[in-house]
Amino acid sequence: MKTETMVWSADEMAAGYDYLASAFLYGPVRLDPTVQATWGERVAKRSADLGDLWTTVTGALAHEVDEQRAMVDFHECLEVPLPGRYVAPYASVYLDKPVTLWGPTTWRVLQWYEQGELEWHRFRHVAAPDHMGVEWAFLAELSADLRPEANALRRTFIAEHVLRWVPAFLTRLESAARSPYYPALAHWGIAWIEATGTAEQGGAE
Repeated sequence: MKTETMVWSADEMAAGYDYLASAFLYGPVRLDPTVQATWGERVAKRSADLGDLWTTVTGALAHEVDEQRAMVDFHECLEVPLPGRYVAPYASVYLDKPVTLWGPTTWRVLQWYEQGELEWHRFRHVAAPDHMGVEWAFLAELSADLRPEANALRRTFIAEHVLRWVPAFLTRLESAARSPYYPALAHWGIAWIEATGTAEQGGAE
C-alpha cells in the first residue's frame, strides 16, 4: 500500500507502535471505545487505507468471544511453541541461515538497540531481543524521541531490518491463526510502517 508523505506527531507515531508492541508482547489489546474511536478518526483523516485497516483490527475484537479467540492465537501461535501452530516472532528465524535464535541478526539488532539506548531484558516467553514485540517497542521509543539522530535511526531500522522479515512472518501467521485479529494487526503494522517509516516527525502534542 502506498501512502503519501505526511507529518505525524511524535505522540501519534509512538502510540501506533506502542499498540503493536503491547499486542505482540502481552496479548490482544482491546482499547476503551472512546479512545479507539478517537484514534481511528485521527488515523483515517491522514490515510483512508490506514483507517480501513484499523477498523478491521478493532472489529476483530468486537465481542468478548472474539477476544478469547484472539487470545488463543496469541498463546498457541506466538507464545508457546505448539507444533503446527507456532509462528516464531523472531527476525533471525527469517533472516539467518541456518535458522537459529541468537544468530548474526540478533546481535545486529542489539547494536541498534544500543544506539537507541534501549535496554532489553529476557522475560516471560520472549527469549531474544529480535522478537517482534520488542522491535515494535523500540520503534515506539525512537518515535517519542525528538532528537534528529533518533529519527534517523528509526528510518534506518525500518528500512534495513524490519521490512526485510515482517512480510514473511505475516505470511506464516495468516496460515496459522484462526482468529482474524493477529493477521489484521500485522497488516496494519506494515501499513503503519509505510505511512510513518519515512514520514516527517512533528513535535509532541
